[in-house]
Amino acid sequence: MHYAIIAAGEGSRLRDEGILLPKPLVPIGGQAMVDRLMDIMIRCGAESISVICNSQMPQVREHLVSYRDSHPGLVLNLIVESTPSSMHSLARLSEVIPEGKVCVTTVDTIFHEREFAAFVQAFERCQGGLFAVTPFVDDERPLWVACSKEGEERIGGRVCPVIEGFFDNEAEMSDDVWHFVSGGIYGLETATAWLVLRQCLAEGQSRMRNFQRALVRAGVPLLAYLFGKIMDIDHADDLRQAEAWLDEARRTRTILAVHRAPEFSPNLAVSDAAILQLVSSKLEVEGFRVEEMDEDTFDQVPDDELRRYELVVHMMRRMSSLLKLQRLGLPAINAPQAVLTVAKSREMTLELLQQAGIAVPQWWAYEESDDQMFQCEPQLQQLLPGWVKVMREGGIRHDDVTWVETPLQTDARVMELASQRVLDIVVTRHVEGDLLKVYAVRPDFVYAFYPQEMNYTKFGTAEQHNTALAHIAYNDEELRAIAWDIARTFGIEIFGFDVVIEPDGHIVVIDVNDWPSFSAYREKGASAIASLIVQSLAKAD
Repeated sequence: MHYAIIAAGEGSRLRDEGILLPKPLVPIGGQAMVDRLMDIMIRCGAESISVICNSQMPQVREHLVSYRDSHPGLVLNLIVESTPSSMHSLARLSEVIPEGKVCVTTVDTIFHEREFAAFVQAFERCQGGLFAVTPFVDDERPLWVACSKEGEERIGGRVCPVIEGFFDNEAEMSDDVWHFVSGGIYGLETATAWLVLRQCLAEGQSRMRNFQRALVRAGVPLLAYLFGKIMDIDHADDLRQAEAWLDEARRTRTILAVHRAPEFSPNLAVSDAAILQLVSSKLEVEGFRVEEMDEDTFDQVPDDELRRYELVVHMMRRMSSLLKLQRLGLPAINAPQAVLTVAKSREMTLELLQQAGIAVPQWWAYEESDDQMFQCEPQLQQLLPGWVKVMREGGIRHDDVTWVETPLQTDARVMELASQRVLDIVVTRHVEGDLLKVYAVRPDFVYAFYPQEMNYTKFGTAEQHNTALAHIAYNDEELRAIAWDIARTFGIEIFGFDVVIEPDGHIVVIDVNDWPSFSAYREKGASAIASLIVQSLAKAD
């Protein structure tokens, strides 16, 4: 990986506020800014580092030459030149940066090293450009980045949304995109980026943000990588805040965030990963240190290493992972026992809902020794047409929920599943009405929506057996009461459930699941989850 640093600015605002050192040499965390960046880049496997500095600041040139002399194995390309804009500085750097992938930063970009290292790893696996974004607004004139809510890629377990555009004002952006701020870290492929850069110069353009807009217009694929927080240093107060932030990070409490294994997220792996990443980002802004791993890694990590975390925030569903978390006794959201109850037995879920007085469809559960057959039992035939539903330990499949209309179809499906040693099998009567999905986060977040209006479906067939959406009136307070009854019944804090609103407004719960993807309401859902976590840790103090 090649790296480049744009350090050609004058730092006039810092100088006006009494900081007389050139900005690249201003210390942060006991190091000159430019040294801190280069040290991090070296630890991230730098093959070369290219730096451009202002010709009016000979101290910076002398400092960089000295740094190069003290690192004999480092290829350090140094350009000393005053340029009219950061885009022109990048153009000069492009003349010395080797071909391939290059990570470019401005000299005053302050971030946590571990986040930067993860960004670099993702960029190495990325096709096209990868740009750092953050929800943290620090700059006086931030560059806003519009990120698609639909187009995204998963890179090594990390969800990276497609960048749709760059804006000077947030008000110019639509509500149909994620609103982030540019972090001043750019992963570029020289073969495509330099062509666009030369065209910008030929058109007489300036400023880095215009180059970024030109990349979008040229169709260069750009993805966004979400950092919890990135700061830049324009004023003396920025410097004090950055020092305090980095110092706090060395002392702060650590949360472990564990992503769900892909086999438990059919057609929703990207969305499931995205909600946990966004929660982690919001916790970082709140001052927590969040370390992420996937479910497979969690299973392999030694117990003693896991015990150092204050809290485990997870979307895990694998039995071995949940039992390990339960055995460790670590504070967790959601509690492993709650997930074991909700995600591992449809029969238990229906029983607990009924015991809590919550309306559910008529249902029947298969017992291994049961010789009842639908074609022979009139009371079972009353459940048809309906659904054969199962839970599997090895993950979720598209046929875990199957539509059946006749006793023969039902018997064939149940016997097929039983022969596969799938033992958690229930048949539920179909409930006619409006299908409604609900997201809930304790203590007060409840959001309901019609999946048909959002074009939301997991497998593309679940809504085909309901009539056209009628927008049947229902009692919103009753729906909220059902949500908190479910929370108390299962001891769960982040969950989703599906209901059918019958023609008379009666609410029937047809499914409950732990920690859904929040795809239709990700931003506010993530805020509610982060708030829940902060409150939980505060109570533990």
